[in-house]
Parts: sequence; structure tokens; C-alpha cells
Amino acid sequence: MQGLLLGLILLAAWQSPVQAQAWASEDRLITIGVLTITSKEEAKARWNPTADYLSDRIEGARFEIRPLYLQEVARAVRQDELHFVHLQPLQFVQLRADYDLEALATRVVDGAGSPSNRFGSVIVRLAEREEIGDLADLEGAIVAGVAPNALGAWILGAEEIERAGLSMDDDILPLYVGLPMANVLGAVAAGRADAGIVRADVLTREIEAGRYAADAFSVLNRVSEPGYPHALSTRLVPQWPLASTTRADPTLREQVRSTLLSMPVDSPAMRAANLAGWSEPVDYGDLEVLADRWLTPPMTVVDWLRAYWWVIPVGLSALLSLLLWQQWHARRLLARREREHRAALTAMHDAVVTLDGEGRIQFLNPSAERLLPDDRQPGDAMGQRLTDVFALMFRHDTHDFSLAGMIEQLATRRWVEYSVILAHGYPRRVLNLTAARMDDVGDHGEVQRLVISMMDITELDETSRQLAYRATHDELTGLLTRRHFLEQVESRMASADSKQGEEGGMLLWVDLDHFRLVNEGGSHRMGDELVRRLAGYLRVMLPPNTPIGRLGGDEFGIYLSSSAGDGWPERILQAIREFRLEGDDQALRTSASVGVRALASGGGFNAATVVEEAESACVTAQKLGGNRLVMFEESGAERTLRQTDFAELNRLKEAVEQDRFVLHAQEIHAIGAAETDGVRLEVLLRLAGEDGQLGSPAPLIELAERFNYMPQIDRWVVRRTLQGLSDHLVAGAAPPARLTINLSGQSMKDGELVGFVRDELHRHGVDPTWLCFEITETAAIANFDQAAELIASLRELGCLVALDDFGGGLISFEFLRRLKPDIVKIDGKLVRDLEHDRVAAVIVESIHDVARVMGARTVGEWVETPATLAQLERIGVDFAQGYLLHRPEPLVERLALERHALTD
Repeated sequence: MQGLLLGLILLAAWQSPVQAQAWASEDRLITIGVLTITSKEEAKARWNPTADYLSDRIEGARFEIRPLYLQEVARAVRQDELHFVHLQPLQFVQLRADYDLEALATRVVDGAGSPSNRFGSVIVRLAEREEIGDLADLEGAIVAGVAPNALGAWILGAEEIERAGLSMDDDILPLYVGLPMANVLGAVAAGRADAGIVRADVLTREIEAGRYAADAFSVLNRVSEPGYPHALSTRLVPQWPLASTTRADPTLREQVRSTLLSMPVDSPAMRAANLAGWSEPVDYGDLEVLADRWLTPPMTVVDWLRAYWWVIPVGLSALLSLLLWQQWHARRLLARREREHRAALTAMHDAVVTLDGEGRIQFLNPSAERLLPDDRQPGDAMGQRLTDVFALMFRHDTHDFSLAGMIEQLATRRWVEYSVILAHGYPRRVLNLTAARMDDVGDHGEVQRLVISMMDITELDETSRQLAYRATHDELTGLLTRRHFLEQVESRMASADSKQGEEGGMLLWVDLDHFRLVNEGGSHRMGDELVRRLAGYLRVMLPPNTPIGRLGGDEFGIYLSSSAGDGWPERILQAIREFRLEGDDQALRTSASVGVRALASGGGFNAATVVEEAESACVTAQKLGGNRLVMFEESGAERTLRQTDFAELNRLKEAVEQDRFVLHAQEIHAIGAAETDGVRLEVLLRLAGEDGQLGSPAPLIELAERFNYMPQIDRWVVRRTLQGLSDHLVAGAAPPARLTINLSGQSMKDGELVGFVRDELHRHGVDPTWLCFEITETAAIANFDQAAELIASLRELGCLVALDDFGGGLISFEFLRRLKPDIVKIDGKLVRDLEHDRVAAVIVESIHDVARVMGARTVGEWVETPATLAQLERIGVDFAQGYLLHRPEPLVERLALERHALTD
């Protein structure tokens, strides 16, 4: 045993000098930051051999690799933590201007046996999508990319698309799929995107790996660059540079530069980095234009301090005075509340973070800790700013999440809500971020403490995208569903009517002859295959962007504009005759009956009516034996009815333009001891006839809904309501009344409505918190996604939202919870039956209880008897509305009355 111990001591004494020779104690530690788009472990494995190579050849220096994500690179350079940094070109030119970075070398990659220090991108579509011939055909298309700030997988392709005359904001629907870049090709191959933008070498690598066939994709805008080995759609830009920071002295910079440039191609370091060499740094100047164009960053805290430095001494003086007075009281209060808050927040399923007034992290619950970057421990995050720990980006914007902007909004509001993306880690996560104040300074004032909750909705978001596609496209054929086809036809006909001198188009109803025999004589599988293949056949042969829908099992609808040219119905019929479905031992032939409805320009057609008429002509073709084309012949009575509808529509438009609609108001009364914050009025619409008498606008409203004119009427009501409220504002006093405006179901599809409301509020100087918008339960059911988005947008403006006629339709409490209205208006039919129907009473009580838990107020409609009012008061409903309490009167007169009451 003594001999063994002696041997171990001698061995240790022999090894110590060897280890000492590897790294001398005076060796300086040099840090190289490396941007990674995968995991940090993979980045270390790739670049550690390069660090060892530099350490072996540069005396007195020991190099260390520090993997960083995109947002971490900028922070590390800003805080002067690195000597050298290897990063993507666009970020390099951004940081170079502010932090004096100097490119030492540009990496060279080996693509198909041809080394290159440049790279470009390809814009691809599926080879079978022949209707997309060039970039101009991408108008209205879904284009996939990694992220809006990705150079090779978005920005280079976006530049080429805009050079083709399209706007990335107005003409393209972006689909950001996150890393890796192969996700882009997967989205195109799966049909979730019409085209995609990836780096050229990614396409080559995926094909060589056998994941896609060589002819699976077609490259749009193909260009040729001498010496570049990959297919290309864009110009070439420099590869990633290795740059020095101000922390590296000139001697060290030159040593690193020369060592990299002389590194053998077959060295272990080069093979591990998957490079073909390093070249002298190329010119990155052209990329500054791209950075300014696509990645203009928001004002940072440093930029703000440089511009408004004088605010600091003034603010500090005021803050210190306040803190000295509040310190003792705040400590006791915070200590007690901290114990309560931590216990509650720790148990929550959502990620919860508490911050101080400057955005520094004070607490993380377990769910929030799971969102931290891989290399950061919970203890390290304490005291750090939220955006320095969590890499957050706005979901529908190209900018990083602004912590200062959030705190600024909370200075005037109790809570704010955002849709954000967690940029670090993989896969990317979509979060609903809600920030709320925790202090007791009221609705206004400096934020002292706030709580952030982050709900992971990644799976829900992807599911919503898939549901949105399935809601508008047939699952078997990929054609438009009947409903979406009608919407497309309505839009195309309206566009044709608005263009002077443009001829009308035509609508075709195509029904396969003897399709039942295919299912019965062959199989339903053969019938489905026939429909699917024929749908693809028609989609390829028709002019680009032709609306085509599946209207039944074997029935198709086709809308052809006048620009498509003549003879298309006959060509379609002939093409179906020539179509063959190759089977195991035979080729299945088919024919079709085609009904055609010709449309004259300016005819005021309704899409549903036109489709019915085309179907009627198709039935006639079938009765005549099929395999033929029949034109619809419009009778005199039908023509007269259409002309009457068109005349009524013109009358409706004149009523809007000539302000012949009149606004009335009905009061919404507080019941019992319910808290009230001012007079509440619901705005109602009346129509003034030519004789000056007021009548119900119901017939014209019904016509407006048929012709999709309700959004214009809703805008007229919003404009006139705000104008009336503005005319009766009293300086220094609250508005005379809180007003409720009804919105139609069609307005939920109006993507510009919220912007219009915002502009009108600003123009008339009306506080948005005094405005409430009502949507009906029926409209919410039919347009749930649009309703949820509209409600969230209106609440971001500061307006309230009420759900009208609740309980009269099929909406569930789950949908009510997801819509989160501020006010729930109980359907009048339920309220009217309270006196004699116990079931109605139980339903009303349930609605009120659920609304109360949600923090929403309730309103009972159609209150016409004292007994009904007493029942509502017993249940605890907050407000009542009906003829018992107030009959509608002109809005202007009621506002004038309330204004006089305020000034008396």
C-alpha cells in the first residue's frame, strides 16, 4: 500500500509540470463571441478547435469560445465583454457604426466543391404550382421565411419581390416559421405557403440529403453568378465576418487576422467549423442600406439618455425626495404583500414575473424559470432587466419588444396586453404577454411595481392557422369552400361594378354527369380521387387567380372575369370531356353539365343569387341529357326585381351621403345599489323619409347586409356619434354621457375599422373610455376569430366592448370567457320571460354569475314591466334597458340636456 501511494505521488509530481506548460499562469484570457442559431453546445463543439488553434499559435494568449444568441451578441458588445465576435453580416454593420467593430476575416464555405465567401437566397415554389410564373404572380400569396430580421431567409428575397413591383406590407402575406431554415421548405411542400425564401445552400443541402426530389421546387427569378455553385434568386452578399472590438489591442488583432488567413484547409479546426477557409475581409458597406431599410431599431435607453440627459438630475431630485418620505412605509407594506404575492404567483400555470418600476426582475415562478435561456440560472436573472433576460419580439412587428414603451403605457393604464415571440431557444414560442400594475397610485402616475404573465399559445396559434385554412378550403380538393367562394365572387363583382367601362364576367356551375355510378360501380375512393384530380386539372388550366370552389360532392363553381377572354365555358367543357383518370386496368372518362350565368356590368348582382341561377341552368343541362352547356335566361320579372334591389341600394347610399339617417338614444339605467360612473346611452338608428317622418331602417339594413354595405353605415354612425359627443363636451368636465354603438357582423371583417375609430377619436377629442361597442352573440359565433381580434384591438384603444343578446343563440360560456367582454347584455327574450318562466330565471342568474366572476357588468334588455325590473334587481343584474325606463329620443337633444346638467 505504501508503494502504491508513493507511485501516485510521483505520478502527480510528473504531471504537474506538463499541465503548467499547457497554459502559463500569465496567459491572457481572450473571449470570442460566436453567434449561434442552434444550441450553444453545438456552437462550442464547432468552434472550440478554432480557439485551441489560436491559443497554440499566439503566444501569451488563451482563447475561449462564448456562444451567444442574436440579442445576446448586441448586449455583450455593448457591455464590452468580448475581444472578438463572429456574427452575421447584417448585425455586424449595425454594431460597427456604434461600437467600432473591425472585420478581420470573412469565412469561406465549400458549396458543391466551389469555395465562396458570399451567399444568396432562393425564392421557391412547388414545381406543380405553374400559375406562379414569376415574382409578380406572388401578389396576394403566402410567402414563408424564418423571421422578419433574417437576412438569407427573408430580407434578400423581400428585396427582390419589391423590385418586382410588389409591396411586402400590402401585397404579400408573410408566414414566419422560425429556425431551422428547412422549416420554410416544409411549409411550401405542405401547402401552407405559396412560396418560400431560404438561403441557396439550404435548398441544395436538403435535396442532396434526399429530403426532397431534385425537381420538387421551382426557383423564381433565377439569376446566374459566375463561380457560385447554387441556384440563385437574389444578389450575393458577404459571408459572416470575424471582427475585433475595442477591447482587443492592434497587435492582438493582427496576430488573429494572420493566423486565421494562414490556417490550413485540412486542419481539424477548419473541418470542425465546416469551412473551406478564411479570406481577407470583403466590403460590407452595401449591407448598411439593407440594415436601415429592414432593421431600423426602436430608440434604446442609451439613445434616450443621450438625447434627454438633462431629465436625469431633475428626475432624480424629485425621486429622492419622494423615496425618503415613503421608504419606511413602503418597506413594511412590501414585506407583507410580498409573502402573499409569492404564494399566489408560484401556484399559477402561466409564467409570471414581477418587476420593479425600472423593469428589473424581482420574482420568477417555476413556469417562468422554464422560459429562461439554457445558460441562465434563475438566481442570475434576479435584478436584471426583463429584456436582458428574455429575448422578446413583437409578433406582428419587426422590432424587439420595448420595455420602456410598456412602462410608459402603464403610466396611464392599469394593464396592457401584447402578442410576442420568445426569440431565444428552439422551437420558437408565441406568448400572450399581459402586464399589470401592482402599486396603489391609482390609474395615473409613475409605475413602481408591475407583474408580467406570459401564456404559451404556440400550439393554439398553429391550430388557429390550420383551422383558418380549413374553414376556407375544401379538405379533399384544396378548392374554396362554398361560403368562401361566394365571398370571393361578391368581392370580384363589386370590383367590376366600381370600374367604369369594364364588362361583367360570368359564373359557371359545373356538375359531373353520372357521378353516382362512379361511386356505386367503382368505389367511393375512386370517386374522391376523380374529384381531387379533376379539381387540380381545372385549377391548372384556368387563368391565374380564378376563384374556383367545390360547391357539392361533384359540383364546382368557377368565376371568370371579363379579362379572362372569350370561349372559356366551351374550353372547360371540352377539357372535362378529354380528362382521363388512369386506373389499374382502364382509363375512367367523364363529362359534365355546365350552367353559365353571364353578368352585365353595373347590374347590382348578389353572389348567392347568381350562383343559384347558374345552378338552375346546370339542372336544365342535365335534363337535356348532360355533357352540354346551358346559358341562364333571365326572365322579365327577375330583371325587374334585380333593378328594384339596385334602386333600393342606391337609395340606401343616398341616405348615408345626404345624412338622412337620424341618431336616437335609449338610456341604460343602473339597478338598485349598482355603482354608476355617468349616464349611459345606447345609440339607435332611425331613417328620415322624404316627408321628414322618422321610420325604421330595418328594410334598408336588410338590403345593406345582402349587398355588404353595413360597414359604411357603421362608420357613419361612429362618425356622427363622436361628432355629437364632441359638440357637447364641457371644458374641465366629464363627457355628458357614456355612449354605446352597435356594430354589424360584416364590420368584424373590416380590417381598417379600428384605425378608423382611432382617427375619429383623435379628431373629435373624445376619451375612448367613454365609448362602448356592442356586437351581437350571433355575429360573434359566425365570426369568432375576427370578433376576438376586434375586441382585443378596441380594448387596446381604451374602449369598452359589450356582447349583445347573450343567451339567445348557441354561444357557450367558454366562448364568453375567451371573448372577455366588459359588458354582457342578456337577451331580451329571456328577460321578458322572467316573470313566468323559472328556467329563464335560472339562465339569467347563471349568465350574471359568470359575468361577475369575469369582472364584466350585466344589462337586462326589453324591460317593460315593474315585475321584470324587480326580478333583475333580485338577481343582482347591474343595469336595465327598456320602454319601462326610457323611450328613445334624439341623441343630440339628450346630450344637450346632460350638458346643461353638468354646467348648472
